[in-house]
Amino acid sequence: MAGYKKKWLGEVIAYTLAGSVASASVGAVVGWLGGLLWPGQVSRLGILVALAVGLIAIAREVGWLSFPLPELRRQTEGVWAKLFSGTVAATLWGFDLGLVFTARLTFSGVWLLVAVAMLVGEPAFGSALFVLYWLGRALSVWIAPLLMPDADATPWVLDVIYRHYRLFQRIHVLGLVWSTVVLIVWLSKGT
Repeated sequence: MAGYKKKWLGEVIAYTLAGSVASASVGAVVGWLGGLLWPGQVSRLGILVALAVGLIAIAREVGWLSFPLPELRRQTEGVWAKLFSGTVAATLWGFDLGLVFTARLTFSGVWLLVAVAMLVGEPAFGSALFVLYWLGRALSVWIAPLLMPDADATPWVLDVIYRHYRLFQRIHVLGLVWSTVVLIVWLSKGT
């Protein structure tokens, strides 16, 4: 059993690190683009645009608006588990999902991250913001063993997660509301 735990830990670390590298890269590019497109200090208009994105994301998540997210309609490659070792497959999955936009988006809040990273216009800030987002996503993999009664329970855990989708969506909405409140305070303090 100890060998399985060590193997699992190595794979989850590889998954998390690869996703962090990918997310840091994406965030840096988004921040760099923001600085390139809107150089200088954060403007009042920029904060209003980010605030609008946050409010639209909240409205979509609670069902007041309905529209498809701009996204690639693909999932990460399950075949990697058959072609590569567990660590290599986990690394590829982490990197693919860490790129944020290369697979389906479950929730719309990622677009608020894009708006804020562009608004600030700093690659380091964008990188940090996207890495923190990725670490939140990777946390579910780290805590999965706490939800599983045994090693054969993966399908059961996935069923439980799907049954609790609304709970995860409410948590997401709470994060969006908090972020929107921060933007409102930022706007009220001036730029």
